[in-house]
Amino acid sequence: MAATERILLKDGIAGLSHRAVAREAGVPLGSTTYYFATLDDLLHAAIRAQSERYARRLHAWGERLGEVSPAGLVEALADLVETQLRDNRAELVLSFELSAAAMRRPELREVALLYAETEAKVLGAHTDEQTARALSHVLDGLLLRSLAGAAPPSRAAVTASLAALLTPRGA
Repeated sequence: MAATERILLKDGIAGLSHRAVAREAGVPLGSTTYYFATLDDLLHAAIRAQSERYARRLHAWGERLGEVSPAGLVEALADLVETQLRDNRAELVLSFELSAAAMRRPELREVALLYAETEAKVLGAHTDEQTARALSHVLDGLLLRSLAGAAPPSRAAVTASLAALLTPRGA
């Protein structure tokens, strides 16, 4: 599984094959096909493991927040965006690649949505459900544009986008 994750993080879904995993793991090809009959089986298991790790990190992040004001949540989310881009770039790229693949491969949809569902659940502990889902969408947009762009947005741009959802007009 670790070899599969390394290949996915390095080469993406297109680089995944039983042969590549066996080579990366230093095991015979039959070892990978014995445990994972299809590439989809291998992909699902690796993405689920990665998504579960992300979920644990995000839940821990949410628990550390405790009670937080809207302005405090904006700053905490801006910190999260910066941390994700700095420390988890490969995982983010893979997450968005998986989301794009799920558009044409329905069997990937459930696992592709785990990131967004986790975000909405964790954020829902700090705001209402509708705002939590909206924040998750904004976070996805910020992260996707940051990964695709030449440079990440400024902290001011990130906080402005988040504050637009969390700060009442005129406040």
